[in-house]
Amino acid sequence: MKNVTLSHRVEYWLLMLAIFILRCLPLSLASGFMGWSWRLIAPRLKRQKRAMAHLRLAFPDKSDRELHAITLGMWDNLGRTFAEAILADRIVSRMEELVVQPENYRQVVSEIKRSGGVIVSLHSGNWELGGAISSYNGFDCAVVMQELKNPLVHDYMIRKRGQTFSGGVFVKGDRAGMRALTSVSGGKAVAIMGDLRDVKGVPVDFFGRSAPTNTFPARLARKKGAPLVALQIRRKNGIHFEVQAEIIPMPHTDDIEEDILVATSAVHARFEEWVRQVPEQWMWAHRRWG
Repeated sequence: MKNVTLSHRVEYWLLMLAIFILRCLPLSLASGFMGWSWRLIAPRLKRQKRAMAHLRLAFPDKSDRELHAITLGMWDNLGRTFAEAILADRIVSRMEELVVQPENYRQVVSEIKRSGGVIVSLHSGNWELGGAISSYNGFDCAVVMQELKNPLVHDYMIRKRGQTFSGGVFVKGDRAGMRALTSVSGGKAVAIMGDLRDVKGVPVDFFGRSAPTNTFPARLARKKGAPLVALQIRRKNGIHFEVQAEIIPMPHTDDIEEDILVATSAVHARFEEWVRQVPEQWMWAHRRWG
């Protein structure tokens, strides 16, 4: 473990206090309260400026008033996602009631059970529910996550995600690629967040701008001969969700790098379509375009 500072300890215990309070509340109330809190506080923080800048470029025809309304929805969604991740066990116990799983997603699940899969998702709706939904559907799913700055919070998140991601939690920089490679097989999948900036990645069009992108999900799927699945857990209303999933066609030509680029671009075309449908559910505040 990295050196733990006083600020790390304070941050960690504040998190534990927030978790204690949330677990004392009913699921719907906890989600709504955190959404309301983030909507109230977050627009006053510096990331609001970045979110507005990204939105102006993505939606040049919208007014600042319209874009500001999108950011309020974004912060509300992020607050709700935090609370729901803490209370994921309660969502699991009400899965049929709260999460719509269309027939096409059930077909994707059947394909993963046959040959494994690489699930690439984005920070939209409630992405934290992926592990719970995969376990509910009877297949092991591992997840690749970034190392968090606070080592205490990092260790907590590994334990927390390990409760739902039954295939394991792999941290970038700790042989995550090799561990993911050996995990993809019949009945097992690896989930990777594909909408983060990767300074060493390839440029892919996203909202008409070049975005440096990690090609590892497509590369892994092509190497293993497993389906590449673009997936979003879209918020329908409050604590109700719908799984949206699509198997992305994988070219198999003599040019492996071009095949991987084509598949990665197709994933992001689907991501953009989903984000345009509900822009208030995507995390505009992160540095996507560099």
